[in-house]
Amino acid sequence: MSVSLIIVGMKHTGKSTIGSLLAERCSVPFFDTDTLIQELCGKTARELFDQGGPKLMQQEETRACSYLQTKEGPKVVATGGGLADNPEAIRTLGLTGMFVYIDTPFTILYERVMRSASRDGRLPRFLEGGDPEQLFRELFDRRTAVYATIADIIIEAADKSPATIGEEILSLRDRFPHPARFQASGDQAAPV
Repeated sequence: MSVSLIIVGMKHTGKSTIGSLLAERCSVPFFDTDTLIQELCGKTARELFDQGGPKLMQQEETRACSYLQTKEGPKVVATGGGLADNPEAIRTLGLTGMFVYIDTPFTILYERVMRSASRDGRLPRFLEGGDPEQLFRELFDRRTAVYATIADIIIEAADKSPATIGEEILSLRDRFPHPARFQASGDQAAPV
């Protein structure tokens, strides 16, 4: 594998599972930004969000994405579901590799989020304070539009297994050269 793969998509699309399988198959390192955030700052993504809201979470997410730039060579990176709301982290990761969007239908994701909330005994913060389904629909529409825009490869996930999705990614990856969407401009990444 000559280019890094950055797996993006909504919460509960299976990005970490898919990313881990891809990294193993390609014999490259795997990084999960949520895990990396916890390793770098000592708090989970949920703890950061609870403590300081989206601003603190995005600050640490950007720091984790910057750290990934120091890791040379191809890699597979699974991102958090909120990456779409963090343009700085997107620009940083765009310098690292090609974006692969795992496009999963709303109904499947909403069911998974609610199952997770039931296990955790609480809704995620972003679904509190109103009708959870409507709030998730708004979040879904906004974030999926961003993911579709930045994606170099879009995989329609539906009910496919992580292994099947991984095979599709590898099949499509070789058809597309690494995008020149981002270039270093001084100290900042800027769209080309």
